[in-house]
Amino acid sequence: MPSLVRANIFQRKTRAAITILAVAIEVTAVLLIVGLTNGTLDEVSGRMQAVGADVLVQPAGSSPILGLGSLTVSDRYVDRLGEIDGVAATAPIYHWTAKIGDGAPVNIWGIDERFEQVGASVEILEGRNLRLAGDNPGGATSESQMIVDRRLADANGLRVGQQIRMLDTDWRIVGIARAGVGARIYVPLAVLQELVGQAGRVHLIFVKAERLEEVGELASRIEAEVPGIETTAIEEYSQALVQSIGGLNSFRVAIAGIAVSLSFLVILLAMYTSIIERTREIGILKALGGSKVYIVLTIMQESMLLSALGVIGGYGLARLSAWILTSSYPTLAIELTWDWTIYAGMLGLVGGILGSFYPAVRAARQDPVRALRDE
Repeated sequence: MPSLVRANIFQRKTRAAITILAVAIEVTAVLLIVGLTNGTLDEVSGRMQAVGADVLVQPAGSSPILGLGSLTVSDRYVDRLGEIDGVAATAPIYHWTAKIGDGAPVNIWGIDERFEQVGASVEILEGRNLRLAGDNPGGATSESQMIVDRRLADANGLRVGQQIRMLDTDWRIVGIARAGVGARIYVPLAVLQELVGQAGRVHLIFVKAERLEEVGELASRIEAEVPGIETTAIEEYSQALVQSIGGLNSFRVAIAGIAVSLSFLVILLAMYTSIIERTREIGILKALGGSKVYIVLTIMQESMLLSALGVIGGYGLARLSAWILTSSYPTLAIELTWDWTIYAGMLGLVGGILGSFYPAVRAARQDPVRALRDE
């Protein structure tokens, strides 16, 4: 039986190649779409955790996805939070997104000297750190300065000392930092607030706890003592991020359903047309004593082999595509996990089984005399 299956595939090489490619593209699409979603969420969560704070404080009703939030609170809340028992340090953040040239929007954080007090460490790889109000006796910044992370710098060819245009303002890059902490770009808090017309307002406040084992209790105490805000423990930020995207699981189910449907239709069409072309061969098999089960299994084995080759090709194509995308767009995060690699493969195989079942049954039901006569 295996030799017959291989012979059928090699006899119709073009159709087999197209079928394998279609299944491979389906597997690749599932892996890339889910990988991009998971990679983005994990990167955002990792950036927040790398800040080193313990509790994230936001205005009530804010989304954990910072780019979707527009609610702000007065920066006076920073001092108010610092007075709560168990709080070691606080740091206000103003969040914004903007384009550098014609590139995609990137995250910008306005920070001041309190940022590193909550545990954050902007590791400078080239140049210097920002000159913030707390670093200057005069209390003011002398220029529109920024720090960019390494991945953004590499993606856009940015270098220390370069001037760029952003928010209708000329900025000078004073440093390039290690990627993976907080935002892509850091600028002085007061400068950003003034540029966007939000002086004295912040989007979020990082809180450092005096005792790590009391973070949960501290978050509850903050919400109880300070009205109009909500808290998220940084270690739970990843879970909060996923929960805030209400349709994420539905999206994944939809992607899986589309993948199975595509694989099903491709295999169905390929096997159905193959059976029509092999009417005489099937008639001869039945005339020689081939049972219905034998014919069904033969056709389904052919389908499974095509699907398996497509799945293997899809794995390779997904890895290659992810490498090309991240090389071309270094700020993209694509995470190809083993669990979704297995799911995508199973989807391709299930589609192959379902798609070949009807053509196989139809072939097994053919009358051998009629099949030979019609041929």
